[in-house]
Amino acid sequence: MIITIDLYADVLFLINFFMDGLILSLTGKLMKYPRSWKKIAFGSALGAIWAVFVSAFPIFPPLAEAAVTYGGISVLMVTAAFGRKRGKEFFLCLGALYIIAFVMAGCFQLLLYHTRAGTYIFMALLGEAFARWSLTALILLGTGSYLGLSAGLRMLWNRKKRKNCLYQVTLFYRGREKKVTALLDTGNRLFEPVSRRPVHVVTYEAVKEICVSVPAVTYIPFGSVGRERGILPGIELDSMEVSQENRESTRIEHPLIGVCRQPLCGNREYEMLLNGEQIP
Repeated sequence: MIITIDLYADVLFLINFFMDGLILSLTGKLMKYPRSWKKIAFGSALGAIWAVFVSAFPIFPPLAEAAVTYGGISVLMVTAAFGRKRGKEFFLCLGALYIIAFVMAGCFQLLLYHTRAGTYIFMALLGEAFARWSLTALILLGTGSYLGLSAGLRMLWNRKKRKNCLYQVTLFYRGREKKVTALLDTGNRLFEPVSRRPVHVVTYEAVKEICVSVPAVTYIPFGSVGRERGILPGIELDSMEVSQENRESTRIEHPLIGVCRQPLCGNREYEMLLNGEQIP
């Protein structure tokens, strides 16, 4: 039995062009490249033309077709969209393309098998009635996947950026020490008004174990959101050591620490705010 399928090349081209454009755009976002929609469109067109060609002329063995697709066409698409890359950066960019394509394929598999999207897409490829609705469904699915992955990447970068601002700080006072998590607050410009020494802020709960008693307290005026003026008690520690993964630690002698009663973070992710003036 011979089964004949009428495959509409224009529809196949548009579908692949649309999907390749989404994948290239997400790849650029993941790699933090400046994106030109004209270049992305050119790269997408290369991928779509190849998809139409191999569908219309199935002359390559499966392994050869896969080799050309993933080893040749993908390279051309990346180069066309983001320019020529070399060395490690090239392989990172190509790997990012594969990862994004794999994740989007997983999203579509989920949608195809758990919704009626698969039927609509096949109808579009075969030119069946209501194909215009099928293409609309595909565009909506692709756009939804793109927006979802974009949001995921944005959350990933924000989390990474937040992590880069977190430090491990060891406080030393009269033979005692306490380790706390601190946030580098670039907006913290708190200074003791007389000596102009920078002030770091820590919660009372974090230092009460090592500062059982202090000989002197410095009162520091401050202003914050929701409180125009206030007074913060400050103490001078013997020293503190500020460290972060893959960075050399910094030791600060006799730091001035402002102590607050309220938590500095709602989820208690950190207990201290570092003044950026003393952190390289």
